[in-house]
Amino acid sequence: MKNLIVAFFISLYCNMFYAQGKTNIRKDSIAEKVFKFYPNPVEDELFVLGTHKIKSIEFIDVLGKQVAIYYFNKSIIRIDVSQLKSGIYLMRVIDKNNRQDIKKLMVK
Repeated sequence: MKNLIVAFFISLYCNMFYAQGKTNIRKDSIAEKVFKFYPNPVEDELFVLGTHKIKSIEFIDVLGKQVAIYYFNKSIIRIDVSQLKSGIYLMRVIDKNNRQDIKKLMVK
């Protein structure tokens, strides 16, 4: 009986600890989005919509090499991506408040 009570309190403590940690992670991961984009996958034209004016958009290949960077001062952007090779890229966007967001982009 004593072992059962000890096991109950240990499981109760672990559940409380796990739930508390999960809540903290969730609070930290909720952030205002910097931008949206479409279409994905893209062939020729990519449209980027920023929540605020966008300062720069950077394309990074899967090896981590910067393949293109564009500078702007607007929130609705059209980019010709036909010069990019087919594959997967990371798109890093920095807005006027220096907030950045990175999303995955597929180029056909």
